[in-house]
Amino acid sequence: MCFGPVITTLLEPLLPSGVWNYGYVNKNPETGLPHFAEVAQKDFLAVSASWHPTRVEYLDLVLGGKLMPGVHDATCTQFTTPLVAKFACWEWQIGYMNDECTAYQWIEGHNIGPKFLGHITEEGRVIGFLMERVMDDTGDARHATPADLTVCSHALAKLHGLGILHGDLDKYNILITDRGATLIDFSTARKSNDASAFERERQELEAQLCSDSDKGRPGGRFLEGRTLERYVAIDEVEAVVASPADNIE
Repeated sequence: MCFGPVITTLLEPLLPSGVWNYGYVNKNPETGLPHFAEVAQKDFLAVSASWHPTRVEYLDLVLGGKLMPGVHDATCTQFTTPLVAKFACWEWQIGYMNDECTAYQWIEGHNIGPKFLGHITEEGRVIGFLMERVMDDTGDARHATPADLTVCSHALAKLHGLGILHGDLDKYNILITDRGATLIDFSTARKSNDASAFERERQELEAQLCSDSDKGRPGGRFLEGRTLERYVAIDEVEAVVASPADNIE
């Protein structure tokens, strides 16, 4: 077994020459070590909900601490304020990223979520987005607690007023500052006209704030409803996309 990030170190000396952005990696039958069995130039999926005019290339970002897989503190020369970068590490995450960019367009200007600052691109294709880091005059925001029920209910009511269900409303997806509650993680948000669904989400809010579950906790083992496996077997790593935003988390 091998700790995920170690795989990148193992593969760096083996990188084939030429122009390519996709590498097929498996175990060399003769040496038992990982090797590139195939490389190619491919067109990868991109986020289609690219509504914001600002674009920032991934390689122009300076990534800081990891908040979640694919979610980092970031800085870049285009902005003077602290940023959070969220991007797809794997192709199957593009759909979630597309849904979340769409949701941010729905809530633009309504002070429900962090300010959406632009799209992250990789050689032109959109793979994620930049948002403001939610802070107040005393520093970073904190996660919601049961004592924040009133301000959290107000933020949720604004979202519901636009006909949008959040879909994943746990205490780690609500940030509290001296200005109130800010909702985050809209990857499962959807528009709805089902009054009973809105009522269920309202009723579940207090239980979520009181929950002891670690689901959704930054640094936890959950991402978009999938359990993260921290260790992978070398002979099970069959494909690695040679792209700066692609990581083995």
